[in-house]
Amino acid sequence: MLLVEQRIVSVPQACPGSLPRWAEDLEDPDLLEPQRRPQLIMECRGPLAVACWLLLLLLLLLLLLPPHSHQGQTLRQIPPTQRIQDSPAMHLSNGPGQEPVSIMIFNLTKITKTSSSFEFRTWDPEGVIFYGDTNPKDDWFMLGLRDGRLEIQLHNHWAQITVGAGPRLDDGRWHQVEVKILGDSLLLGVNGEEVLRLRQVSGPLDKNPQPIMRIALGGLLFPVSSLRLPLVPALDACLRQDNWLDPQAQTSVSARTSLRSCAIESQPGIFFPPGTHAEFNLQDIPQPHAEPWAFSLELGIQLAVGSGHLLALGTPENPSWLSLHLQNQKVVLSSGSGPGLDLCLVLGLPLQLTLAVSNVVLSQGPKQEILALPPVGLGSLLNLWVHPQGRLFLGALPGETSSASFCLDSLWAQDQRLDMDQALSRSRDIWTHSCPQSSGNGTDTTH
Repeated sequence: MLLVEQRIVSVPQACPGSLPRWAEDLEDPDLLEPQRRPQLIMECRGPLAVACWLLLLLLLLLLLLPPHSHQGQTLRQIPPTQRIQDSPAMHLSNGPGQEPVSIMIFNLTKITKTSSSFEFRTWDPEGVIFYGDTNPKDDWFMLGLRDGRLEIQLHNHWAQITVGAGPRLDDGRWHQVEVKILGDSLLLGVNGEEVLRLRQVSGPLDKNPQPIMRIALGGLLFPVSSLRLPLVPALDACLRQDNWLDPQAQTSVSARTSLRSCAIESQPGIFFPPGTHAEFNLQDIPQPHAEPWAFSLELGIQLAVGSGHLLALGTPENPSWLSLHLQNQKVVLSSGSGPGLDLCLVLGLPLQLTLAVSNVVLSQGPKQEILALPPVGLGSLLNLWVHPQGRLFLGALPGETSSASFCLDSLWAQDQRLDMDQALSRSRDIWTHSCPQSSGNGTDTTH
């Protein structure tokens, strides 16, 4: 039977081993001290003692079971850095240009929280992380990277500012960033530390005469020329655990349109998936030496699979005046329709192409092959640098069906590094500042 007592806990004697361990522990004298609050006591005597102990055991087991939600699903403890509703990491680039990957709309009259935070990683030193405005002409804000450091550009009734702050963040690691409006001040934090505080640059958001705010991720909502200090907006970066202003004040959000997954670990470089291409105007890259005439290209190839063009010099009408082709882990150099020469490719060693007056030298480490240029071919090749349509092509040529994919950890012309953001045009799917990471060059290029 069940009894309510004020002070004494009564436990029946039993043979050692005849009770569960938790019941034997109740014989500890420390547990028999008078209690100051009512306690629920079960006394088990007589022929029903066994059933009584089983009932007591059942009650204890029920107490030890984990709590359940109303739907009967077990609730689990979640570390502070993990949230149930976190969406997968999002890539911030939509390809060349300034088109955002997502746009959110907020009603400022309902704002109760004036901070935003997120984590991001990148190897790219320049681009837009997010842009916000209530009026693109006289009330806007931009947070981006320049030379790997965070940069704020702000234009409103109170202030017009461009300022950089914090450490370099283009190291491929995840970094936490927070932007907060506190009174008339704007605070910028990186990895839990405040790196910038701008005073007298803002008013209360809920008192803004324009009650609607737009936030664009990875792009701009006005021309790049309207920035106080223009930059290349496309940013090869991933963003996760993002929390923007007050979710209750958000009225709409566009579907995210990023081109690739961030589930893949990356390393610095330039990645050309199959069929992708880029082209540079020869007048926009470092020029050949004049006396004697010479021009050099260097490719740091970390990965190369499939068959297709790696690069070519030519025009849109005749793109392969001089071309370098990948085939069966060899590179084949040829000029026009003439015979070519090949060199076995060794991944990780710089591949060098040196053009001179009468020949082209293809070399990698101690290996070297020389392609003689006929006089007619020489004249055509040299004229490319004065031709208004002279191009350096990378990847698949126009109209080519190519299975080649490759990763470059560097691309040099005349000992100067070329930046894919400066290309005349490029495929949307090119990774401009990263490559899929692999062990032992076994990168999966199907992504």
